[in-house]
Amino acid sequence: MSQGKAFLTRPHERHRDSFVEAVYEYIREKRTVNWHPEILRERFDEYLRVLRQAETDPLAGMVPATQLWLVADGHGYIGDVDVRHRLNQSLRRFGGHIGYKIRPSCRRRGYGTLICRLGIAHARWLGIGDILITCDDDNLGSAKVIEANGGVLQDRIDNQRGVLTRRYWVRA
Repeated sequence: MSQGKAFLTRPHERHRDSFVEAVYEYIREKRTVNWHPEILRERFDEYLRVLRQAETDPLAGMVPATQLWLVADGHGYIGDVDVRHRLNQSLRRFGGHIGYKIRPSCRRRGYGTLICRLGIAHARWLGIGDILITCDDDNLGSAKVIEANGGVLQDRIDNQRGVLTRRYWVRA
């Protein structure tokens, strides 16, 4: 699949089936997911409302954030990027302005680099200057993606999770 045909879009009902399939992929690799896939399938409209609400009226302890999906014609959902409009104390340590993931069946095709680049562009569109992006110290693929998008390693910190966190800045 060509990256040229992949693009960011707001989460939408038309990508429900491919998104739910991806949730099953994340579960198989032992990733934490917020919604059970079959509940998600049945209540997808509610899930979309929660995502939209997070942009202006986030849950307690959260910051406003926009989630965008990387999709491609004929394939649907490939991955998503969360662009956090500002940082709180926790996000300054782990999380940063941008978090992204690519579904397992679409990895190692350049989509991580693409979604990170597009997420940075969206953060710039929102008016965010310096952008913090983090990853686990042992996630070399993500570190390469961040570095390929201009991320400069500030430090590695202990977040009491058993693995250090790399903190990168993409300067304005």
